[in-house]
Amino acid sequence: MFCAALVLAASLAVVSVHAAETDPQTGDVFFFAPGLGACGYTNTSDQAVASVSQNFFNNYPNATANPNDNPICAHNLTVTVGNTSVSAQIVDYFLSGFSDTSIGLSQSAFQTVANTSNGVVSNVTWVVDPLPTNSSSS
Repeated sequence: MFCAALVLAASLAVVSVHAAETDPQTGDVFFFAPGLGACGYTNTSDQAVASVSQNFFNNYPNATANPNDNPICAHNLTVTVGNTSVSAQIVDYFLSGFSDTSIGLSQSAFQTVANTSNGVVSNVTWVVDPLPTNSSSS
């Protein structure tokens, strides 16, 4: 029984990751101090960068064993708090302490949508931005 419940819970987590590719999610946003992230980039707090949960990162479609090659690293997130939005490149994941629908933002990105003295802001909306498509005329 426990094993079946665990498999069901894992399946639901993967389903929510796939839905979050295109559907807006609601969660908490916090700020973090970036450094060398899972995508292989070294970033600073002055850059608009984001982190997602480890589960979301590892279960992103076409994710590989090498996190540097995870297709999520090519995407930005748009995070909206009230009437203010910010876009930040996904460069890392966080291990624990927040749910899979939470998002971490660098200090500069966080300051665009909230005061850092807030620490964590609840009920924010976020979405993984689609990659631009190249349209060429023949």
